[in-house]
Amino acid sequence: MLPLVVLASTATVIASQAVISGAFSLTNQAVQLGYLPRMNVRHTSEREIGQVYVPAINNMLLVAVAATVLMFRSSDALGAAYGIAVTGTMTVTTVLAFTHLRYGAHWKLWQLIPLFAVFFTVDVSFFSANLLKVHEGGWYPLVIAFSLYTMMTTWIWGRSKLARQRASAGMPLEMLVAGLKPDRPVRVPGTAIYMTAQVNNVPAALLHNMKHNKILHERNVLMTVQTADVPRIPEAERLEIRHYDQNFHTLRIRYGFLEEPDIPRALALARVAGFRFNLMETSFFVGREKVVANRRQRWLFPFKRLFVLLSDLALDATEFFHIPTNRVVELGGQVEI
Repeated sequence: MLPLVVLASTATVIASQAVISGAFSLTNQAVQLGYLPRMNVRHTSEREIGQVYVPAINNMLLVAVAATVLMFRSSDALGAAYGIAVTGTMTVTTVLAFTHLRYGAHWKLWQLIPLFAVFFTVDVSFFSANLLKVHEGGWYPLVIAFSLYTMMTTWIWGRSKLARQRASAGMPLEMLVAGLKPDRPVRVPGTAIYMTAQVNNVPAALLHNMKHNKILHERNVLMTVQTADVPRIPEAERLEIRHYDQNFHTLRIRYGFLEEPDIPRALALARVAGFRFNLMETSFFVGREKVVANRRQRWLFPFKRLFVLLSDLALDATEFFHIPTNRVVELGGQVEI
């Protein structure tokens, strides 16, 4: 009996490590793609880029495991929840594989249907059979899946809504540059980098700086960081630089979803293109917006409140992008959603 207990415990540890590592990797990629708020991601290896540790997810897994054990108390009671989780994962994996081969690899339907008809029939049959045990505990993984889906879709919806609001209310960069005068506003030495999602529009931080401080730096750079739907971006395609009159510039930095954004390193890479930065003479202006939920469209108000909560919990952009904290200036405002 004792050897079986040891063997079962060892298998449990191995399986749990796979789940934990998978949760960390998936969360990191979801954050990079904008499906989840920014989180503290620690890289545990200097050689392997995929070796990450996410403290928030680790704590959530601890709470979830403890709640699961206290709720079900035995492996027999957990059987229904386990069955729906496994067969649901198999079904979703089949659908995703079909979608990738159809729209990513551009397979023909006559190639896909005979192959996936077998897998889909088997997966749906097992999943449908397990749905009969929803009331016996199968509801548990469904509730978790629905909660995660709601959180991710709310975050995506909120970010896109804010982006549309900024785009509609923003001033085109060309209009600002054309309206500047040689002596107004006063130019001060150094470089100002404004972090923004849309480099074609003037960021709110720049307008606040002109309105309240009544100055502009000698060189002004509008910078955005974009994550592509590919694992890695070649160094030759990392940067896209455009130059405007009045010493204004835009800088797009692209990363793959497996890569970690690192602004100082990207600025060092810009030197190869002849666009030099001296960090001791550079100030990073970051807009810190306080998101508030209005009560218009009452049926959306709970989702707005959830988005506000996620925004408050998101990791600060300065830490996420590895910007030197002693070179950061934060200018805030309030925006309704």
